[in-house]
Amino acid sequence: DLKHQASHTHRAPRIYRRHGTAMAGGSLTSVLLMNDLLDASRIEYLIWGGFACGGLLLSVHGLLGQSARQTGGRTAKVFVELQRKSFHMIGGCIICSVYHYGIKFGVMAPAFDPNHLNSPTEAKLADRPLDAGIVFIAACLAVWMLEASRILIPAVQRWYLGSFKGLIREKEMRKAAGVAYFLPGALAAMLAAPSNIAILGILFLSIGDAASSLGTAAGVVSIGSSSRKVEGSIGCFVVCMLLGMYAGLPAGVARTAAGLVTFGELLAEVIGLDDNFVLPMLTVVGVRLGLFPQFVQLVTLMGLCLAVGVSLGLAVGATTPKEKQDRVAD
Repeated sequence: DLKHQASHTHRAPRIYRRHGTAMAGGSLTSVLLMNDLLDASRIEYLIWGGFACGGLLLSVHGLLGQSARQTGGRTAKVFVELQRKSFHMIGGCIICSVYHYGIKFGVMAPAFDPNHLNSPTEAKLADRPLDAGIVFIAACLAVWMLEASRILIPAVQRWYLGSFKGLIREKEMRKAAGVAYFLPGALAAMLAAPSNIAILGILFLSIGDAASSLGTAAGVVSIGSSSRKVEGSIGCFVVCMLLGMYAGLPAGVARTAAGLVTFGELLAEVIGLDDNFVLPMLTVVGVRLGLFPQFVQLVTLMGLCLAVGVSLGLAVGATTPKEKQDRVAD
């Protein structure tokens, strides 16, 4: 019953203790009960709070943005991010609300749960709930088609830039905008985790990433030679941890998930990977890692992967003619 799945009470610590052993043993039923870790009513409060925060940021930008741009400097950067991140938060909360309330009212079936596909053959197709996976892949394809059209057709590009001026970054002029990564990132989390955990991952991206960008715009302490600032990473970590704890995650699990998201967000920025795609999935993995710590295995596997990569690089270098290497270096 989809309505029953969406109606959970705030019982995180009890569920955590009761199912920890079974889940570590790999029980699928126990993994599905991860949804009970979070309070559905608090998830709703977070969604509506995200809408409110996005609206507040947009209002502040509307009232003070013009004078801030004239001031210039760090203040102008902060107000540029206010506009972008207000829509970022509102858009993420729209995705969350469609998914959450679609499941709650029986219109949509969770993308994580394939049981809704086992409806009796005599049941009318119109009586079955929509598969959330199909709903959001349709949205992804529509957005990708729009992005492809604007990149390939100058007239569409002019309309797009004129309509969304101020939201598009310079690097997105000739490549896909963030929304083209946001939707598949959200869908990946929906497919990988129960609905409440997936929605929390989208909220980490919507609100936590906004805190990171605003902290970076206002910050002064750089992280190495990157454009990221320490203040942005601290903001991302604190906001994500508080979101997780409020939603019902045990404090240790919330810290682990927030830490992994913050670290992943920083790495994504440094290597040029769009964080809109990876942060929701990092939240899902962070929750699992927090529930069943395997940090030694994680570090060991990271070292093994690094060793394999270096070995492959050495092998390629050893088998590549020197003159070709020189041309590549030039």
